[in-house]
Amino acid sequence: MQLDALGLLDLLRQHLAWYPQMQLRDVYKLVYQAVLGSQHLVASVEEFSRYLELEYQNLTPDPHQQLFEPLRPDGSLFRINLRPYKSRQLGLSPLINPLLMTAKLVSGTRVELQSTWQAFSQLCQQGYLAAFDASGLQQFSQLLERQGYPALHHSKSYRRLYQPAYRLIATSLIPDLELADAG
Repeated sequence: MQLDALGLLDLLRQHLAWYPQMQLRDVYKLVYQAVLGSQHLVASVEEFSRYLELEYQNLTPDPHQQLFEPLRPDGSLFRINLRPYKSRQLGLSPLINPLLMTAKLVSGTRVELQSTWQAFSQLCQQGYLAAFDASGLQQFSQLLERQGYPALHHSKSYRRLYQPAYRLIATSLIPDLELADAG
């Protein structure tokens, strides 16, 4: 799914308001997830579940953190932050199947990813996103091109400042979590 430029601009402005120290790498990760989803993370159900359980066990619950962050302008895909989810004391079991189903449902192409990244680059060049300098953007874009638009981790500074702990969930699967019943 390619994201339209205006929707992408609104989405990025929202994420930059939440995470003002985002770097190009972090924007790219957001664009990558929005277009291609999380299927690359699911080598096997067992491995996915085990890694999620290990991460989840070590998280401190945080009811003040935002539970959902949109990844697509049309609202069809979100990041679900694990700390506020854990604070609801629902347990991890209700979350696993919707996350796995999301990985199967959400798919895009590298061509769509490249096109969406180019739309982001144009927004920067047109001055809509002044947080990113032209030289750094060009260098990073060339690196992505050479590497075939790979999956990347968040930048070190993003991980240090914001300690991301989330997974992707399709909006259509959020009701399966029965969050309205949670405290």
